Parts: sequence; C-alpha cells; structure tokens
Amino acid sequence: MDKEKMGSFIVQLRKGKKLTQRDLAEQLHITDKAVSKWERGVSFPDISLLEPLASILDVSVLELLKGERFENNLSLSHEEATEIVNQSITISDDERIREHIKSKITIVFITLVLMLSVSIILNIFNYHKGSIAGNLSIDSDAYLTTEDENGHKVFVDSNKALQQLLLDLDKIETTNAEDNEYE
Repeated sequence: MDKEKMGSFIVQLRKGKKLTQRDLAEQLHITDKAVSKWERGVSFPDISLLEPLASILDVSVLELLKGERFENNLSLSHEEATEIVNQSITISDDERIREHIKSKITIVFITLVLMLSVSIILNIFNYHKGSIAGNLSIDSDAYLTTEDENGHKVFVDSNKALQQLLLDLDKIETTNAEDNEYE
C-alpha cells in the first residue's frame, strides 16, 4: 500500500464530490487535520473509518486502499484483496503503536520536568534555609540525595521529598503570617 497514492486518490475523490477537508472530516466525526494527513500521505485512515470514508467517496474499500478505481471488468483475486486488507490492518496497528509511544514519551517528559522543578525549588529553599525563621526540617532524611547513572544529584525518595517540601512551605507560610502579625 502506498500512502501517497492513497492520499492523492482521496484528494481527487473529495474534490470530485466538491467537499472541503472540513466537510469530509465532519461527516466522519474527525478533525480536518486527520484528513490533511491522509491526503499528504503522512498517515492512513484508521481501519474503522475505511468503510464510511469509502461510502462518502463512492468507492469500494479495496479501491480506497489500492488508491485507484478498478475498471468494471477488473476484479481482484481473493489473495490480492486479503493482502491489501492485511496491509491496512498492519499499518493501522503500527500507527496506533506510534501514537501510544508518543503519549508515553510525553508523560515521561512532563514527569521529568515536574521532578526537576521540585528539585530546583528544594535547592533554592536549601540555599536560603539560614534566612528562614522557625525550626524547619531542612535536614530531614526526606531530602537525602544520591547520584544517578549520569552523576546528577537526585532525591532518594522524590515522593517523600515532595511531601516534606509541602510541610516545610506550610511552616514558612505560618511563620511569615505570624511575623506579619507583630509588625
């Protein structure tokens, strides 16, 4: 199966029906960005959309997958049709896996950014601990660090460090509020 051939075929059929990408997308209950990706040969339609898409464009699913109209007297063998359908399923699965991996990478990235933010806050807090009034638990074992495989300092238990930070920040707010009362 050829993504670009199928994409060009979809463009040709869509324009022949005088539909915009948005019109087609609305009929399929998807975004016009998805239609654009198909037409540019970036991705294939999800397998669940093949039948409705073929119906809207007045072609068979096999013609859609093949990226060309079949002449009336031309028919595909059972093996050819099966191969086209199997390729479509494989490509659809591959794209779904790619999307799943992208979402996992995004989650890992966000987690790392949050952990880095907490680390920076704790380092700033630790740097200024001498100037903060009150008996804070800055020397708590919750803030113990170790080095990772890259030689960077990381918390031994980041969840414990975050919980302790929240307690310490609450103490700071309480101390500041009490100091402001006496001024």
